[in-house]
Amino acid sequence: MTSHVTLAELERRRYLAVRRIGEGYTAEEVAEFLDVTPRSVYRWLAAFHRDGPAGLAAHPAGRPAKLSHTQEKIIFRWLTELPSEHGFPTDLWTAGRLAQLIERDLGVSLNGHYLCDWLRRHDYTPQKPRRVPRERDQRAIDSWLAEGWPRIKRQARRRGACLVLLDESGLLMAPLLRRSWAPRGRPPESKQKANHREKVSVAAGLWLSPGRDRLGLAYQTLINGFFNNEEVAGFLDGMMRGLRKPVTVIWDRGPMHSGDPIEELLDGRGGRLVIEPLPAHSPQLMPVECLWRCLKYGRLCNFTPQDPAQLHGAVVRELNAIAEDQILLRSFFHLSDLPLRLTRIF
Repeated sequence: MTSHVTLAELERRRYLAVRRIGEGYTAEEVAEFLDVTPRSVYRWLAAFHRDGPAGLAAHPAGRPAKLSHTQEKIIFRWLTELPSEHGFPTDLWTAGRLAQLIERDLGVSLNGHYLCDWLRRHDYTPQKPRRVPRERDQRAIDSWLAEGWPRIKRQARRRGACLVLLDESGLLMAPLLRRSWAPRGRPPESKQKANHREKVSVAAGLWLSPGRDRLGLAYQTLINGFFNNEEVAGFLDGMMRGLRKPVTVIWDRGPMHSGDPIEELLDGRGGRLVIEPLPAHSPQLMPVECLWRCLKYGRLCNFTPQDPAQLHGAVVRELNAIAEDQILLRSFFHLSDLPLRLTRIF
């Protein structure tokens, strides 16, 4: 029989087959006319003789659903809430916990494997939670995006200033590991130095020209060091010398972005430098955070250097390549929550 027919159409065909048999047609003729097999016609005829018209009723294929539509909506609502709100000790939804809650509150017993398949059919997948600081003030962030950020862009355009988004990070000798193909049961080994805190610290400034038609990346590295306010002031001073334009710097409220060295740099630049802090606990507004993810989780994941010098060489090589890629630099803005319209960047 042709697939994708409704239950009503299926019943109509069955009644028509029985009527045609009563009119004297053979089962083979009826089967050819209805585009079904003769065996189906014989089965419908036997059901009609046994149960009458009720034997020709069409029913949905497969087992009946274990959950009603209302129960499904209740479960979907649960998944938008924290497990701890339902009596579990941690905020981790598992199929076992969800099955336990369904049986307790809805009286329906479901197997964990069935529940996993059911969740995937409804577009639910296991996902790692995002870390969100409790101290984050979303209203302050929304206010900054609505009022502070437009003001910063207007003032920078009037001054003919480059917008510079600046941040710092570090790469340890132990890399961030991602899955790699290997024979089943024999995971590859990542050999690295144990009990060592050697690292390469990086400060990077993603800058945008006053006409917003050119992106650039400036960076500075330190082997086994860290960026305090003196190092940051020195990096920013060198960056301004290279840009040769007024600069508006946007960065977070970390301690390396305040203090006497920063104040001295502001005084010495005669108004060419303006500093605008981001709202507290808002890394999603910093495009340079996307640069760090690209570097650590993408280009240098599973890379095990022999010493800090080798790590430093790899960091410099990758940052130089990133600095030449306008498409990639633009993607860092798109991946952040910082709205910024770029023009004529290809």
